Amino acid sequence: MVDDADEDIFFVKRAFEKSGVAQFFHSVNDGNQAIAYLQAEGEFSDRSKFPFPNLLMTDLKMPGMNGYELLEWIQKHPNCKVIPTIVFSSSSLESDIHRAYVLGANTYIVKPSDFIELVETIRLLYEFWSRCQTPKPPLGDKCE
Repeated sequence: MVDDADEDIFFVKRAFEKSGVAQFFHSVNDGNQAIAYLQAEGEFSDRSKFPFPNLLMTDLKMPGMNGYELLEWIQKHPNCKVIPTIVFSSSSLESDIHRAYVLGANTYIVKPSDFIELVETIRLLYEFWSRCQTPKPPLGDKCE
């Protein structure tokens, strides 16, 4: 998960825990950290501790590199372009939704404000994407 709001990360992680899949949850606070994670750089170089993601959730509006810029970066890196990418944003603006899809998002979800709804959303997301066939991680487990 890529999100600058610690509170959102906390609640999404709790929702993953309630759904029984928290062991697969990792988070970073902006697009620059997400790229470092995807490229296995710096603190994210240990793939046993920070495995190559099989799903990416990103907020849009963050300081530093925002979600739109991260989506653009992903589109330029074929090894990352295949990762199912979910925009998970508070914004329900049609212009944000449209732009996210144009930039390669696989889906766009407005963050639920109710925790029970958040848990159900995470459960459904995990259930859906865990049944989908996705490519194996690239050789070297990084996006170059």
